[in-house]
Amino acid sequence: MNYRALAVHSTRAVYAISWYNISPALIYIESDLFLNQAQVGLLVTAFYIGVGISQIPAGYLATIFGNRNMASSGIFLLGISGLVSFISPGLTILIVSRAIAGIASGMFFSPAMGTLRNITDDHTFGFHVNVFNGVFSLGAGAGLAGWAILDIAVGWRIAFLISGLITISFSLIYYFSLRGVHEERPARSPSNIMKSVLTNRVVWILGMAGSAAIISENVAAAFIVYYLEEALGIPPSPAALAGVLILSFGFAGGIVGGLVAGRYISTRLFFYVTTVAVSILMISIAFVRNIVEIYFIVSLIGMLTAPIISSSYVLITGSLRGREEVTSSMSVVNGIQQIPGSVWPYAFTLVVSFFSFGAAWVFIGVSSLALLAFGFLPSVRKMALDEEV
Repeated sequence: MNYRALAVHSTRAVYAISWYNISPALIYIESDLFLNQAQVGLLVTAFYIGVGISQIPAGYLATIFGNRNMASSGIFLLGISGLVSFISPGLTILIVSRAIAGIASGMFFSPAMGTLRNITDDHTFGFHVNVFNGVFSLGAGAGLAGWAILDIAVGWRIAFLISGLITISFSLIYYFSLRGVHEERPARSPSNIMKSVLTNRVVWILGMAGSAAIISENVAAAFIVYYLEEALGIPPSPAALAGVLILSFGFAGGIVGGLVAGRYISTRLFFYVTTVAVSILMISIAFVRNIVEIYFIVSLIGMLTAPIISSSYVLITGSLRGREEVTSSMSVVNGIQQIPGSVWPYAFTLVVSFFSFGAAWVFIGVSSLALLAFGFLPSVRKMALDEEV
């Protein structure tokens, strides 16, 4: 693996820390700031709203200012958001800091994918997409485990400060490592490219159909620790292990998905199978009380989530008119998923408040299955066949 690809993947792993370092801290934030469950859900939701609303603007601006500049700026701002969380005096500023973190995350993702497309060839791109998504899970798992320890050792505020400083340092590593990467000036205008992507039916359909992965990331990974502590009375350390497993196994899933999908099984079939499996597994959490069995379930969820995302990306890039549309298409598909996806954490906590945790797990699993129906529309069957084997 060349050093430029390594810089992209390692920064992606560090970027993931800021997605989940709040997960083990929720129970402490809830206590320190005297929050209820709905407010905890709002705190988590603020991040995903930021992610959702920034995706399409980031993709558009990257075609003007360049992928490296946009992604580096996003990572730097993500680090700054950690510093703001550190100094936040109450819920309002903490919500703002998490919204900023979400916006910054959106600024990094699609430009980084565009860069990855520029530094790989047609034969290795699919593999690197899976690694890109796999290292996200690895970084998130490491972040959750490390920050669970830091929250206990130094408090959640100092833990945010540490993540912010690490992230800022990697923004510099990313920027200087990717000097000299050739970014072709698009023959078409940014507006024309974005229009082409926005009218691509496969982008919209697969964006909605792959929402199970977003629900898995936004709800299952974000709330599994809180659920085990709050509903099942599991102590913090073994509860945090479940969060580490669901995220860390995504790395293995990303690597396996990169080796299997498109070679031994059609990418489209692989997408369907993994999406159904993750949906059913999320439902099953509602009916399991044994911590070892929960470890097994969340490990499978983590392993299968990364391939859902990667498969949808590979299918979508196969429907594009050229490499110049990769960054914009990734921004659009993530906007399609994350804007409605931002309400899932809050919806989950509302169902918990009015019904139960069990009902909430069933709700998100059934919702994931329902959204998969988009993947069976004729446009996908016609336009994604080039990715089949």
